[in-house]
Amino acid sequence: MMKVAKHGGNIYEVALERGIEMEEILDFSANINPLGIPDSLKEAIMDNIHIIERYPDPEYKELVKAIADYHGVDQQWIAVGNGATELIFALAASLNSKNSLILAPTFSEYERALLKAKSEVHYYYLKEDNGFQIDEGFKKMLNPEIDLLVLCNPNNPTGQFLKRQQMMEILQHCREHGIRLVVDEAFIDFVEGGEMETMIACMHEYNHLYVIRALTKFFAIPGLRLGYAVTSNENILGRIRDNREPWSINSLAALAGEIVLKDKTYIQATKNWIGEEKDNLFKALNAIEGIKAYKPEANYIFFSYGKSDNCLKEVLLSKKILIRSCGNYKNLTDRFYRVAIKDRASNEKLIQALKEVIYED
Repeated sequence: MMKVAKHGGNIYEVALERGIEMEEILDFSANINPLGIPDSLKEAIMDNIHIIERYPDPEYKELVKAIADYHGVDQQWIAVGNGATELIFALAASLNSKNSLILAPTFSEYERALLKAKSEVHYYYLKEDNGFQIDEGFKKMLNPEIDLLVLCNPNNPTGQFLKRQQMMEILQHCREHGIRLVVDEAFIDFVEGGEMETMIACMHEYNHLYVIRALTKFFAIPGLRLGYAVTSNENILGRIRDNREPWSINSLAALAGEIVLKDKTYIQATKNWIGEEKDNLFKALNAIEGIKAYKPEANYIFFSYGKSDNCLKEVLLSKKILIRSCGNYKNLTDRFYRVAIKDRASNEKLIQALKEVIYED
């Protein structure tokens, strides 16, 4: 029986265990845009609440068109799903890999999806002394025995980001060895200049490339569950569409996708916020004795704390602050943590709490 993965953002469990209201907890464990739901979406939901009285369009034509227009690609190259996770599992099932390769650490759902699809999963262990970056040893694992590579870019939880030039080298290497490449870009919208780095722009030339995107993080709608996959390989997309359950996306989620991708004001406001807060929180974390923070590219920061006998997550919970412990990731220990980048006031509360915990220890 496949285990249920543990993710950040389980604020429900924490609140229940502690006997407190969820609203009392400052949640840094889930990497969600602190700007909250776009006003344009709030208005659209209020004006269109009646759409829940009928079934969604099973083909989600308007949603697919909005995504295609946003990226400038053919509508036939898009499959939508109930969050990016549904597409991860759908791709794993449709690609029918025998031997797949993923990083360690990385998002746990890749391993679960590949194992469910009967693929033998191989791992490339990122090295702490190399800043958890991909190095030359990685390319040696891209050999004809591997038929599928899954990369998270930027990687979760380490935040390591590969620019287009680096990704193109990997993509070309994969093509030479007959390896399909799946790239999960769930957080790329938070990356400075991310729209210039996405691999979606390469679809015209490579039909062994599959890109997964999520709308839930950037637009602060994780409760609606909405993601999509883009590829020029229409054969694989046909398999996904043929095998998916009908109406897996509800009417409000489909409407959300149509609305938020057109909200240029919200998109720019988010980029302004992340540009201001990312460096501030990174520097503040690194200034605390015993903490080593890794340079962030997206809206979260990965760091280690030298004293493994002191669980920062548990101590911070006594102050009603929830962070993500990364000890359950393959190739990581309880020394590693991940925190979302939030608004200035929340970030300052986190830093103050960490100082109190560490310097009073």
